[in-house]
Amino acid sequence: VTDKKLNFFTSGFSMVNNSISPEVLSALIRPIQERLGVWERPVVTGYELGVLTANQAAYQPTSLSLYTEVVRVLSLFGLISPAKEFKTGTVFQLFGRNKLLPMEVACSVDPFAYVSHLSAMEYHGITDRFPKILYLSTPPDQEWKELAAARMDKDLQSLREGYLAAKLPALRFQKFERIDGMRVELMRRSHRGAFKTIKSPSIRVAMVGRTFLDMLREPELCGGMQNAVDTYREYAAKYLKLIIDEVDKHGTSIEQARAGYLLEMVCGLSNPVIDAWASKVQRGGSRKLNPQAEYVPVFSERWALSINVPSLDEPQANSEES
Repeated sequence: VTDKKLNFFTSGFSMVNNSISPEVLSALIRPIQERLGVWERPVVTGYELGVLTANQAAYQPTSLSLYTEVVRVLSLFGLISPAKEFKTGTVFQLFGRNKLLPMEVACSVDPFAYVSHLSAMEYHGITDRFPKILYLSTPPDQEWKELAAARMDKDLQSLREGYLAAKLPALRFQKFERIDGMRVELMRRSHRGAFKTIKSPSIRVAMVGRTFLDMLREPELCGGMQNAVDTYREYAAKYLKLIIDEVDKHGTSIEQARAGYLLEMVCGLSNPVIDAWASKVQRGGSRKLNPQAEYVPVFSERWALSINVPSLDEPQANSEES
């Protein structure tokens, strides 16, 4: 976008709002345009555009009308366009970013969400399933708001009070059910576990160890318990240390028993930590390998678990009917 064209489109605003000249407005938009040219993500949110505007206009009060004009000029030049499936004015697609990965868009729109469960399994290459649903984990409402407030403090610093007073776009949670036709399953979780940030594609994704723990905690979100068993059987030896570290640190006693059973009895793996889990097994109650399935009278004495996965023909398990 040339300065001559930029001045032409900004002059209309200055004729109505004489508090800023076309030249000053052009000088404001130019660095925003340059920042968007190297933006790592395929979309930019209204909040992010608001922060860019406020930081570039720090020498003068930022107004909602100024922000609106920045969006108008960027839109006129085709640098941004409304992203479908989101509330108008909240998310914009960037010019030239035509191949949008739903997980990349989701991690851009929700800065505290990360790819999890079956979608994380697919990303890490530990399942042959191709999910038709994008699984994401993000904090519950109150925690999300606290994180958002801290993020705004960091992004805006001394400009925050004036920014909010001017009613510029705040960082708010957005509920979205589909992205580019893909259904989104968003889990609000307080204990979300470890994730890592990837540059290309620009996403956040659950760590491998956490993904194996999620298979035991919520197998229905990981392709089902049979898929979890198959994944443990094929990949547990490769990721044994990561699995043990995560389950030992963040798993409950029943989750440690499930992991111990699969690692030892199904995968034929051993480790002192697994033995330690077995020594702490709590007897009694309806303890099940698959938390979603019915209790069955096929029982592992060592792990005090009902082996309620039909495909597991377990010689170490004892029938309670015998």
